[in-house]
Amino acid sequence: MILRGAALTLIGVATAAQANVDEARLEQLVAIICENGGAMETSEAAQILPAQGFTMEETQGIVAVLEERGQVAPTAGIATLKLTDAACR
Repeated sequence: MILRGAALTLIGVATAAQANVDEARLEQLVAIICENGGAMETSEAAQILPAQGFTMEETQGIVAVLEERGQVAPTAGIATLKLTDAACR
C-alpha cells in the first residue's frame, strides 16, 4: 500500500481521484490512522487498509485531499503517513 512518500509522487494521478473522494471514507481512513497512533507505515497499511475495503487508488486520493487540507504532518520517513494532531481530534 502506498502512503505519503510514494503517494505524493503520484499526486498528479491522485488529483483526478480527488473529485470522487467520499467524505465518509475519508473520515473512516482518518479514524483508522488515528486509532493507530496518528501514523501508519506502508507495511501497516498493506495489512490494515485492504481489510477495511480501501484500495490503493482510493487511499491515494484521500491522502491527496488530506495533504491539501493541511492534515498531513511532515515526517522523516517517506513510507510513513502521519496526521496532524488536529486531524486526530
